[in-house]
Amino acid sequence: MTRSFSLAGLLRVREIQERAAAQRLSRAVIDAQHTEARDRSLRAHLSGVGSEAVDVRSLAALAAARVAGRTLLADLTTLSELQEQTVDLARTEHAEARRAMRGLDRLSQAHALQVRTAELRAEQAELDEIGSRIRAEDQA
Repeated sequence: MTRSFSLAGLLRVREIQERAAAQRLSRAVIDAQHTEARDRSLRAHLSGVGSEAVDVRSLAALAAARVAGRTLLADLTTLSELQEQTVDLARTEHAEARRAMRGLDRLSQAHALQVRTAELRAEQAELDEIGSRIRAEDQA
């Protein structure tokens, strides 16, 4: 009486989707952390740069370097914000995938419990039948 779970294929698909969503979330978090590290490194480097200008050319080079640094920081800030949105979206997708998988997993577990219960009932019925035959033979 072992009836297979009719939604087993869908459960496997949901498990695959959940793992894929977890991988996307992990990748998004790693990318965001790398961007944060680059931002910290750039800020540390820019704060350590000397600001002594000896002549007009060095002053112009210093100004150009600061403008380039600020532009790079602005780009990193924008990238960081975009990656933060990507992480939030990936977290939401992962949570939805987990929720869908857990619902099917609970159904699967309930099905397995019902099948096991039916098997135990059938076994108990057989044991009762054997017991009643033995008693009938003993009385005869």
